[in-house]
Amino acid sequence: SSGINAEYGDRVMSLTVPVHPERAVELYDAYKLFSEVGTGQLCEERVIDALRTIGSNPTKLSVDHAILDLEKHHPGYVSFENFVHLALNEWGELESDALLKEAFRVFDIRNCGKLSKEEVMKILIGTGDERLSAQEAEWFMSQIPVASDNTIQYQDVIDLINSI
Repeated sequence: SSGINAEYGDRVMSLTVPVHPERAVELYDAYKLFSEVGTGQLCEERVIDALRTIGSNPTKLSVDHAILDLEKHHPGYVSFENFVHLALNEWGELESDALLKEAFRVFDIRNCGKLSKEEVMKILIGTGDERLSAQEAEWFMSQIPVASDNTIQYQDVIDLINSI
């Protein structure tokens, strides 16, 4: 991958969807490769080609439907942000994020988007198909910011899971 230049650096850093930096570079490269020379915009007809360069094999119909949902304000072109949404959706990552959030919400009895550090440890060690050992859970927890009230935003946990 060629990296992110100043032209797109701000776009990548301001993405509203959690995406690993290496994945963002891969998506940027595909977007740039098929964007129109001079405008830097990806026309709808080239989206399927860009998605195929990153290993997806979407149908034209599925891409057309997704574009209709995403690009209401700029018909004919797909923004970088929406291209990222399309790619993550194709890879199934948006769906897995939604499932992870829903799983954490079950434990979030205060409905505040965060859990205590102890609650997250219990979840990591005691639930799911891929339970962690105590040592693995400790390492995992050391990678996540803990607030002064000893709580963790579960979006931070999801972001870390996606980056591994």
